Amino acid sequence: MQSNTGTLFRVDPATGVTTAVDVPGATFLNGDGLLLLGRRLYVVQNFLNQVAVVDLNRAGTAGVARGVITDPGFDVPTTVAAALGRLYLPNGRFTTPPTPTTPYTVVAVDAR
Repeated sequence: MQSNTGTLFRVDPATGVTTAVDVPGATFLNGDGLLLLGRRLYVVQNFLNQVAVVDLNRAGTAGVARGVITDPGFDVPTTVAAALGRLYLPNGRFTTPPTPTTPYTVVAVDAR
């Protein structure tokens, strides 16, 4: 993921060769955390307060954007984990000045 250009990349683990993943009509600006479940890729877009959903081909070289997941509880989510059919995203709250009592939360949303 290159967050400033919104380009998604595939890295060949054997060679380290990197190629752009073709997802027509989609960019992934502010990309942060990534989660691959089977061939479905979730791309956390932190400052956009959303998670892009992409279905990849078997080789991981191309995909189809399936939409985005949003939630009013998102406050600059930074990464993602999955359990029991749900996605869990911690809020980085990068736009909130931190204090010793600043609360931080994790938001759970349905994986789709």
